[in-house]
Amino acid sequence: MNARILAGVAAALVLAAWICGTAAAQETGIDEIGNVTAGETVTISGTTNLAPGNRLIVTVTPVGFGPTNKSAPGGAAGVSGTSVVQEGNATANTWSFEADTTGFEPGEYTVTVEWVEGDATASTTFTVTEAAAATPTATATPAATATTPPATTPAPSPTPTAAGPALPVAAALAAGLAGYLVRRR
Repeated sequence: MNARILAGVAAALVLAAWICGTAAAQETGIDEIGNVTAGETVTISGTTNLAPGNRLIVTVTPVGFGPTNKSAPGGAAGVSGTSVVQEGNATANTWSFEADTTGFEPGEYTVTVEWVEGDATASTTFTVTEAAAATPTATATPAATATTPPATTPAPSPTPTAAGPALPVAAALAAGLAGYLVRRR
C-alpha cells in the first residue's frame, strides 16, 4: 500500500476521532425531582459540563402529550423556558429552572433539557399529585417545642467525562505512523 494513502487514512482517523470526541464531550444532567403537589412552584435543577453563560431549553410536558382536538376542552398544562448555565464547582457547572405547576393535572410529567447550541440533552420524569382540599378543623394552641431540622445530604453530581484526552494519544500514534511510512519509502 502506498505510504501517502496510509498517511491520508491516518490523518482522516485523527480528524474523525477529534470530531467525535468534541461532540461526545458535552453533558447535561437533571437532579431528581420526586413528587410535586399541583399549584406548587418546583425548582428543576441539574449539572452540566457546558461553560457558564450557555443557554438550555427546559420543557415540562405531560407524559403522553400529543395532538388534541382544538375544539375540545383544554388538556393537561405544561411549561417551557430557558435556563442559563451558572459557574459551579471543580467538577460541574449548574443550572436551574422554576416551573409553576398551577393548572397541571395530577399525573406524570416529563422534563427535557436541551442545549441551544448543540446535542447535550437530558430528560427525567416526576409526578404531580392533587392538592389536598382544605378542611376547617379546630386547633389548639400547641406548646412550644424545639425542633431540629433534618440533615440533608446533597445529591451527588455526575462527573463530566470527555473523549478529549484520547485525542493527543491518537494524534501521536497517527503522526508516528505517518513518519514511519514516509521514512520507510
